[in-house]
Amino acid sequence: KKVTNTKEIAGSNRGSNSLEVSVNVLTTFLVSVSMGMLAVLVPVHLSELEFNDATIGAALSFETLASLLICLLIPNILRLVGLRIGFLLSMLLRVPSALLLPFLTDLSAMMLVIFVHGMGCYTLLVLMQTWVNTIQFKGNKGLMVALYSTAISVGFAVGPIVVNMVGNNPEEWASIKALFDFVSANTGLVLSSDKSVAFGIAAVLSAFGMLPVLVFWAFIPNVSFGGTARIWKAITQNKGAMFSMAMAGVSNFSVAAFITIYGLKNGLSFADASLLLTAFMLGSLLLEVPIAALSDYFDRRYFIVGCTLACLVCAVYLPIAIYTPVNAWVLVFVWGGTIAAIYSVALAIVGERYTDLDEQIAANAGYSLMESIGGTVGILAIGLSMTLIGTDGMPYIIMFASLVYFSFALTRYPVE
Repeated sequence: KKVTNTKEIAGSNRGSNSLEVSVNVLTTFLVSVSMGMLAVLVPVHLSELEFNDATIGAALSFETLASLLICLLIPNILRLVGLRIGFLLSMLLRVPSALLLPFLTDLSAMMLVIFVHGMGCYTLLVLMQTWVNTIQFKGNKGLMVALYSTAISVGFAVGPIVVNMVGNNPEEWASIKALFDFVSANTGLVLSSDKSVAFGIAAVLSAFGMLPVLVFWAFIPNVSFGGTARIWKAITQNKGAMFSMAMAGVSNFSVAAFITIYGLKNGLSFADASLLLTAFMLGSLLLEVPIAALSDYFDRRYFIVGCTLACLVCAVYLPIAIYTPVNAWVLVFVWGGTIAAIYSVALAIVGERYTDLDEQIAANAGYSLMESIGGTVGILAIGLSMTLIGTDGMPYIIMFASLVYFSFALTRYPVE
């Protein structure tokens, strides 16, 4: 009888775990579609307002600065309000700020709104990451964690496709136009972007991301933080995995911020240039899970080193491939897969080390913090380098970041 009860409990846990993963993945996907759309729309909007690349980089860095701040605050957010209320607060930051972006022309106002939107998005993503890493899996930790990361990749890949599907004809989207008319009538703001409908759809999708959470509210665990673990201690205990996240953050944030502009400035059409981000994220989608699943059977450290080398090679060949859309799409497809694999494998390394909930939360916050630091430094450096030396400043900065980590890993991970 005891054996039967144990089996029933185990089966119940498996069902509950599956539902939690499903809700996590669906919500992450919907919000990531919105983020993927804005990853194309915001830099293009800034470029159309005739800001230079250094200024665009500075403006976009406010999103990564927001993610950095959220990583530092996430333990306190969990301590004060918990996982569920944190999801709701993130929506209140994301949706209004996405609606405001197409009305703005002042750089200071845009920086502030980008910062607020970034806080909302990354609060959700870090909370989702914390949630998925606290779910107890008996095996295949790398594969399960990869599902969360894959949801982000799919969302980002779909986002630019949605932008291209929407077009610039507001008559086809009467409900979105009515939403903007309502905002204009009650705020006195005037639309400043010809892609305002796409901004509106991004805001609506971001709001819809809360539906799975609200429907399955009772199944969301009440994860909290007791304050016994420290973020910086988690970082120093996992230097290899944590530093790989800084390197991956340079590539991931910078590609998301600048790849469309990079394509446009190298002669690609808006449609072809925006699909560079889609190809990057499709690579994340199709290559991340196989690599992460394979890492369950080998030393994960060497997978990170191999992916770093592949990232370096892709950055080297980007200036050559960019002039032919198909070649550029294939290259960034492979690039996206290698970067995404670093995310999943590094997260699995960190997740396997800790069993205490507070330590897991601190480690996840440290993991995201290192990504944000890399992303912030990368975006600022790339914006400045593209202004000073031209568009190839983007791959040069990413090459440098990859070389630094690759050199570090070669000295830290001796061949056995």
